[in-house]
Amino acid sequence: MHLSAEECPHCGMNLEHLDAMYKNFERRVRRPHDAAGILRVQQRRQVAKWIAKAEKAFPQLYFVVATVSLCDDQHIRSYGFWLMNRGEFEDIPESARADGCVLIVLDVNRKEVCLNFGYLLDYCVEEEDGFEALTGGHPYLIESNYMRAIEVMLGGTKRYVKKLRSIARKKQ
Repeated sequence: MHLSAEECPHCGMNLEHLDAMYKNFERRVRRPHDAAGILRVQQRRQVAKWIAKAEKAFPQLYFVVATVSLCDDQHIRSYGFWLMNRGEFEDIPESARADGCVLIVLDVNRKEVCLNFGYLLDYCVEEEDGFEALTGGHPYLIESNYMRAIEVMLGGTKRYVKKLRSIARKKQ
């Protein structure tokens, strides 16, 4: 969303409305961002290692895995959109571009996942391909095996980003 726009021209999401909806949610984002509180210390360290490995392969990007526990009137897409636009990301690698975020959000209440991209890649993202990137982790998410779900979904996302990089190189 353009910084001066009042709402998204595609879906009509309004950041002012989302600010009110998520006013009690943490804006400060450390990676991984375990807002749902489901990961133990050692598990957070492992997820951080997986994130670092992804960023080594794509140094212009930064990857965020976020867990959240949403209420009935909140939706994972709106939360991901809000976090992308209002999150205060703390530990971004120096090589990463500000618009190079790749955000995976897992809602532990509904067992849903959402993939969001910053503007660097957003222009070439296809929703079906993003869905496919996350599909392999869905059975683990349903079983509440969050570590395996994160590992599989992050792997699928890395493969998808590799595909997006190939598309971007062809357009140059």
